Amino acid sequence: MAIRSVKEHLQHHHSRSASFDIATGAELEKLAKVFERLETQADDDTAKAAYRDGKESIRQLSAAFNVHAEHHKSMMMNAEKSADIDDLDKLAPTGISAVYDPSKSPTGSRLVPRAGQRELSSMPQVAQGFENLVKVGDDRE
Repeated sequence: MAIRSVKEHLQHHHSRSASFDIATGAELEKLAKVFERLETQADDDTAKAAYRDGKESIRQLSAAFNVHAEHHKSMMMNAEKSADIDDLDKLAPTGISAVYDPSKSPTGSRLVPRAGQRELSSMPQVAQGFENLVKVGDDRE
């Protein structure tokens, strides 16, 4: 799979979503026509009402899918018109002083608390009797 820009990804997504919504709306409209035929052929008033209600419900679903397809089409057009500022490579994180592997640090790591953070100790606070679980360098066998 070729690497795509954000713009190309969005265009592809909105195009596929619009196609799916249009196809689903068309199939729902076919189903509504089946209910319409069943409604006209039914002898019982209760069955006619049920088929009519089903037909209307399916037509509402079909219309909703068609509206959603139009939304995806407009979003696809907006993605096509967008400038080339959407490349993620151009975005740089801010407020990071360093990212490093503390195990490779010659002086060891130093904990620096953020503003408002509680004081950090070198030894974790544990309940009495469980200190042996967090000790480092214990010579037990």
